[in-house]
Amino acid sequence: MVQENGYNFYIDKGISETNEGKFEEALDSLDRAIALDAKRPLAYFSKGIVFQYLNDPQSAYDNYSTAIDLDSRMTDAYYNRAQVLLTDKDADNEKLKSALEDLNKAIKLDPKFVDALYYKAALQKKFEDYKGALETLDKVLEIEPNAVYSRALKKLILQKYLK
Repeated sequence: MVQENGYNFYIDKGISETNEGKFEEALDSLDRAIALDAKRPLAYFSKGIVFQYLNDPQSAYDNYSTAIDLDSRMTDAYYNRAQVLLTDKDADNEKLKSALEDLNKAIKLDPKFVDALYYKAALQKKFEDYKGALETLDKVLEIEPNAVYSRALKKLILQKYLK
């Protein structure tokens, strides 16, 4: 049983509020969880998700970073932090390389993380590492043979960049 007004109570409440689109309430609940135990990464990870919904990428990035600092095995925190950088239309190569590092960490923690592999391949293509992108896409297709976007990206690379 979850103790009312305890850490888990506020985590569960914050996640439910996020799922219901009640973002300000979710932030309040998650802040209460952090006030009770600032050393647990899930509250920060969950706040990162809320900030992504609120289109506040810097706060999302910072919360994912805190979650990673507290637990370096949080696969989804690396992936989500990379997504924050990838959705920045003004991201420079330094930010994109940082996103690639986060994707590589997520993949190291979960070698079958198809979404992370796909975005890694897309970044490899952007950095003109076409052979690397093809190798990564082959891994995706080995795990998920019907991955439509991966098939399309592989075809594009083969036809346009590696004629």
